[in-house]
Amino acid sequence: MAEGRGAITREDYAAAVRAFARLLALPENDLSRDAQEFLALAYERRGDTARARLEYENYLKRYPEGEDSGRVRQRLANLRAAPRTETLRPPAQAGRGWRSITVGSVSQIYYHGASKIDTQQVVANTLDRTTLSLTDQSALISSLDLNARFLDATHDNRLVFRDLNTQNFVSGQQDANRLNAAYYEYKYKPADASARLGRQPGSTGGVLGRFDGALLGYGLMPGLRLNLVGGEPVDFGLTLDSKRRFHGVSTDIGPLAERWSGSVYLLQQSIDSITDREAAGLELRYFAPQGAFISMLDYDTVFRHINIGTMQANWLAPWKTSYNLIVDYRMTPTLQTSTATLGEASTSVQTLLQTYSEEELRQRARGLTAQSAFASAGLTHPVTPAWQLGAAFNVSRISHTDGTSNIPGSPGSGYIYVLTEQVIGTGLFATRDVTVVSASQLSALTFRGLSWRLGSRTPLAERWTLEGSVQWYEQTNDNGSKLQRISPTARLGYRWGQSVTLEVEAGAENSTTRSETIEEKIRRNFFSLGYRYDF
Repeated sequence: MAEGRGAITREDYAAAVRAFARLLALPENDLSRDAQEFLALAYERRGDTARARLEYENYLKRYPEGEDSGRVRQRLANLRAAPRTETLRPPAQAGRGWRSITVGSVSQIYYHGASKIDTQQVVANTLDRTTLSLTDQSALISSLDLNARFLDATHDNRLVFRDLNTQNFVSGQQDANRLNAAYYEYKYKPADASARLGRQPGSTGGVLGRFDGALLGYGLMPGLRLNLVGGEPVDFGLTLDSKRRFHGVSTDIGPLAERWSGSVYLLQQSIDSITDREAAGLELRYFAPQGAFISMLDYDTVFRHINIGTMQANWLAPWKTSYNLIVDYRMTPTLQTSTATLGEASTSVQTLLQTYSEEELRQRARGLTAQSAFASAGLTHPVTPAWQLGAAFNVSRISHTDGTSNIPGSPGSGYIYVLTEQVIGTGLFATRDVTVVSASQLSALTFRGLSWRLGSRTPLAERWTLEGSVQWYEQTNDNGSKLQRISPTARLGYRWGQSVTLEVEAGAENSTTRSETIEEKIRRNFFSLGYRYDF
């Protein structure tokens, strides 16, 4: 939701469509309604009125009642009143000179958490009891999101800056600053040409994460766009004494038949003097009034192995049952030669090449890389205008790793099965409230679990919103131990004017673990307090 709303703010409507489609592929939840409306809005602002009409109609089929439904009906009426064939305005009317747009947000939230750990164990028929109390979290997190545009009918200039700063007040915890984005983008509209320079979010054209570099694009013809990308990966959690660089090419295809689109890409990434990663990939997307299908395949031609294979789909049947399916397979971490530096005395690949051959480094990287697999199938059906029933079945697995001479291998998780049932109520106490009751049964190689959760989001008045939840979890392990945990939380939000949101959250987590020789109780209390200013 945050990704999609941010994309709408910066007018990257293609990214917004992808984000909201992914959210709608999940089982029905308290964000599904907003996601359906925002998906239609993204199409509308992109100028794709045909798809916007279809998505607004889809919204009204799923959510015929409520204050939001009235707003959607008005938007749909405006679209239906507009001409279905849109033409470019004459140059004299197309633009009235340069204009500027600046939007963004500033937020600061303080987080505090305190824990008390009480351990009692039996040692030689005597009780040994220890108690530890500590502040485990005290941090102020500040974020800045700035998007400035300067444009006319022909040119579009954009500056984007996003930064996240964490100030830790607990001894031993370091402050951190993450510059997530800082780039300039220029678009020349008549030729469908664009250039973006600086720190960018990536996740396109085979670039799987944040990077510093350039992204160039040019529309060869309607429905076909060529992109070139190059730069250096940015990984906040990885320290290397080596230089990583990449370059790649991709093509965006579509929309075809008003519903199909996709892209193909080739990307080569080097580290020092050898290949770090070499990928060939395909993305395929399908959007229809009844649902959507999104898939991606990333194959590494150096390791000769699939790196990522993922598919998400959701479909609304004529009898109003919503079906969703997710299948995800990926290597974790991403297949790349630089993984071989883990556990080594040096993080320089050039230095490691004095000890290992290139193929030996890749073999060590394989030994530290696991395979992660996840699949989920679910459905939601409205029983009455106020009540829906849902169910989902998930299965996941992480394989073992062989390890290296410096890092031992790790065992696999085995298959973990989760069956979840949900009851969802809307408009029970107020116009826009949502209440969810869910139960989950977990079964794994070494444990079994049962979870219950009650959550609710209720507008108290025009500007106040109250959210609350309580979750109970019990786990029985094969070694005879048992874990019980209860976690209540509450959040109160207030919108001050049109731009400022104030929010406070408090909660607790109480857990008890018992076995034949030990009983451990952990009591953790936490709260957060902050604001967000949108401009």
